[in-house]
Amino acid sequence: MGEWSGAIRRNLAAVVLLSLVTSIGFSAMNLLLPYYLMALQGLLRELPDTLPLIPTAYRAAVEIGGLVTAFMAARAAVAYASGWLSDRLGRRPMILGGAALYAATSLLYPHASSVPELFALRSLQGVASAMTWPVAEALLVDSVPPAVRTRALSLYVVSFTVGNAGGPLLGGAAYRLARTLAQGGPVEVFSASLLLVALLSLAGVAAAAAVREPAPAGQQRAGRPRSRMALPRWVRRGLLGFYLNALLNGAAVGMVSSVMLVYLMERIVADPARVGLALAVPGLAGLLVSYPAARVMDRVGVEVRRLVLAASIAANRVFMMTLGFTRSLPTFIAAASAMYMAVNIAIPLMRSLEASMVPSSLRGRVFGIHQAAFNLGMTLGPLLGSLIYEKLHDTALAPGLTGVELTFIASGALGLTGVPILLRLYKPEAAEEQAREASTAPR
Repeated sequence: MGEWSGAIRRNLAAVVLLSLVTSIGFSAMNLLLPYYLMALQGLLRELPDTLPLIPTAYRAAVEIGGLVTAFMAARAAVAYASGWLSDRLGRRPMILGGAALYAATSLLYPHASSVPELFALRSLQGVASAMTWPVAEALLVDSVPPAVRTRALSLYVVSFTVGNAGGPLLGGAAYRLARTLAQGGPVEVFSASLLLVALLSLAGVAAAAAVREPAPAGQQRAGRPRSRMALPRWVRRGLLGFYLNALLNGAAVGMVSSVMLVYLMERIVADPARVGLALAVPGLAGLLVSYPAARVMDRVGVEVRRLVLAASIAANRVFMMTLGFTRSLPTFIAAASAMYMAVNIAIPLMRSLEASMVPSSLRGRVFGIHQAAFNLGMTLGPLLGSLIYEKLHDTALAPGLTGVELTFIASGALGLTGVPILLRLYKPEAAEEQAREASTAPR
């Protein structure tokens, strides 16, 4: 445990707590906002727990996808600038400012009275997210030694996963509580539900205030390093592979994220509490593999980590394809659990490999570019996924195949294309080859 000093543990705890409370609140709102949007549109006139299914939910698919796009477009636009500023001004100011803006927008959601107002608030929350992440990831990497980096990132991912799993349960519980406290129909009940969830964002501001600037980053800023550094060719190619994979993965995830709740509401269950359960259990399943896998990955060579990363991304996308063919709560949970387990292996491994390629002074920008690429994909993916889902909803493309199933198949296939690109461009063994060439070159 000597690798985990008091300062490291304090920063790790602050970042993990920030990730936990923010992701809980965010995923709870992700559950509630589509219902609120449908209520504002007049598509939901009865409280959903009184209905077995909501067969008209697909008519709001494009608008629900638009909420995802609004958030991700703003996040993509700000992510690189946020990382760049954090490399110069420090990680903590960006993280604290982002957490404060996130809390403010969360508290305004219950007062939105139209779909355009929801879109505007979602965009502001995207800006807040970009200010917080990936800067918090860069701060965490700066704070820990390389020997425990994957494990530290795994704890961060675990907190994010716990939040994503607990958030839908919290959203369902907030709905049940609001149903007893609020008078009126779906608009009033879901407005009260959002207010209850928004209060949690204040804890995120407190966690952000507890973050401390890591000493290495402070030393680098004091020395004013060059803003441009000559990176080896294999590093540039490897980073390009990560960025292209992030773009394709973002589009794939965006296609599914825009329609998953709609799919659950119209095909499996309407009650927000049970929908929350369908989203929570897979997230918890991801916890079973995340930290144990990270411990193993910290002890193996980079080539093994590279191959495990590719395999886990591929597995995630294959299971994503199967979601559209589930017709019951247990089968949906099983397929989604396998998908989440794979991605919980991939994310900390990916961040650790990227961090090992560049010096600390560039990590904010590297993580920022990666996040911007993913966010760009997440901006385009929801529009594509929701359009396919809604416009081809009742179109028989083949036996047992409509636009509903096609959305999930296309999403998984698109995500799979990033795997060979990553393997081709990210070749860490090229570093050893270049070193040998340099040592034998005439002087």
